Amino acid sequence: MAAAGEQRPLDPVLPMPAAVKIPPEPPEVSAQTLSIAARLLAGATTFFFMAFVFAYFYLRSLDQDHMWRPAHVKPDQGLGAVFAACLALSVLATVLAGRLMRREARSWLTPAAIGLALGLAAIAVQCIEYTVQDFGPTNGAFASVFCVWSAFYLIAALCTMYWLETPIATELRARRAPAGSEGDVRDPDRLIAPGLYAAVFYWSYLGAIGLLTYVILYPLQ
Repeated sequence: MAAAGEQRPLDPVLPMPAAVKIPPEPPEVSAQTLSIAARLLAGATTFFFMAFVFAYFYLRSLDQDHMWRPAHVKPDQGLGAVFAACLALSVLATVLAGRLMRREARSWLTPAAIGLALGLAAIAVQCIEYTVQDFGPTNGAFASVFCVWSAFYLIAALCTMYWLETPIATELRARRAPAGSEGDVRDPDRLIAPGLYAAVFYWSYLGAIGLLTYVILYPLQ
């Protein structure tokens, strides 16, 4: 035991390792990840909506008590056509935006915004359909399939519109307040592009499902 007043040697101080600078993740990695994720999401969406396609044709073939579609169950064909038109034009506009982005053209923002507006218009038209139709999900098998199928599709479309709005809002913010000489984001489009490509791919796929939904639930019914 050390005597009182005796100085004890200091504990050895271990040298601190030099700080290692972690480089940012290359944009190509996030682009590949988003591309794969969009395709996996498209596959999951296919299985989800296939359940409604099966329910439609199965219940139609059974037609128990001739209650498949009572006479008063008639969706508005005009609103259905407007819904399909807005959907198709929205997909075409977003595909054009993706191609312009690949060409590094700053004008991609305009067709992307148009595609977003048309997609929201399609959702609004389908919501209007719910207010003017004189049937509900309990008025026969067709009515139940129509209401549930179209409602879930609108939820998926609305979430996709939010996804598409994200790169648009990011681009607008980057143009309004561009990074300075000390900024860490010198080329925002390089970071925005992967998210836009993934959103365009999925919206194109979901738009095709929407057109199939229109054909089955409106003209075919």
